[in-house]
Amino acid sequence: MKKAAFFCAFLLSALIGYAEVPDDYKQKYASLSGTAGEALFDALSAIAAEGYQAHSYNDLWAFFSTTDVTADSLIWDIYSNCTFIPGTNQCGNYSKVCDCYNREHSLPKSWFGGSTSNAPGNDLFHLYPTDGKVNGQRSNYPYGECAEGASLGGQALGRLGNSTLAGHEQAGVVFEPDGQYKGDLARSYFGMLVRYGRTFAFNQADGGVVMFSNSGGSISAANHFGFTPYSVALLMGWDAADSVSQKEQARNDAIQLTQGNRNPFIDCPVLAQYLWGQKAGQAVALQDLVDCGCADAGSEPSGVEQVAFPSLTLSSTAEGCTFTCLPAGATIAVVSASGQLMQLHAASGPEQTIALPAGFYLLIVRAGAQQQAFKVVK
Repeated sequence: MKKAAFFCAFLLSALIGYAEVPDDYKQKYASLSGTAGEALFDALSAIAAEGYQAHSYNDLWAFFSTTDVTADSLIWDIYSNCTFIPGTNQCGNYSKVCDCYNREHSLPKSWFGGSTSNAPGNDLFHLYPTDGKVNGQRSNYPYGECAEGASLGGQALGRLGNSTLAGHEQAGVVFEPDGQYKGDLARSYFGMLVRYGRTFAFNQADGGVVMFSNSGGSISAANHFGFTPYSVALLMGWDAADSVSQKEQARNDAIQLTQGNRNPFIDCPVLAQYLWGQKAGQAVALQDLVDCGCADAGSEPSGVEQVAFPSLTLSSTAEGCTFTCLPAGATIAVVSASGQLMQLHAASGPEQTIALPAGFYLLIVRAGAQQQAFKVVK
């Protein structure tokens, strides 16, 4: 149980209807019914990006005062049990645990280019306020399990040492967070991968065990949809052992208020099973989404087959991209590499050309409860 005694007044109002996914998102998740594999990954990418509002790295200090605080309006730190006052205990310099807190990239920024000016570098879904000293101990080491690892002691949480994860004992040095936050961090990684995995290669240049396999934006069943076998074993285990808590769901709600988007794997934890777990390769079942609380029974319109459009094709032309065999009533959304909705078209007929400048895009065709995503590089 995750610090169950602590609830901030701001978050408590969101918890009255705990685990209640917003109605518009229930419709989005219901539309995933029938999708599988890369089509599911791309559909989740679009959902994870929807509503995102750009902000600066410096904004995080203010955001933490609503997304990561306790009932006493103190910073909620996942790397220690220290007490921090928002805005007054920011690192800076530190020499011991509890000196100050900083902005921890749970997915180290050096793994995707080292920038805090782009969306991965300042995305709240993988950035947490953490004790500066423990953050320094974690450094850029990958997450893992290390039964004999060293803790900084006292108020510090987590430990650093050689991997003891079954089947991956030779992985090298890893940082193991406290058990009550392992599921949170696993779902952070799931969300970051579907959000940015097509456009940012998480190339791990720091040595040690490699967690991502999406070099060049490669996403397929063959490379575990962007994870290495190590990460699948580790993160799926953490996801199962540490389910979504009130704290995590409330943080999801609070981030939507500041950053504008949501993490689908907090709303619908079962979706991870369809990419990396026992249901991998299967089409999403609406009943699983209903059981998970992220869709309503009856969300699936009767008479609408929940499969990708079998005759729909996309070809590149001098003018842009041309769809053929568009279904009646279709809409075409053009999403940029940064996750911004650039264009939205209502199909004027079974064939339509979309003009696009040079760049990377996701083109998402929707009709009723069906949708299909296309990756385009111009």
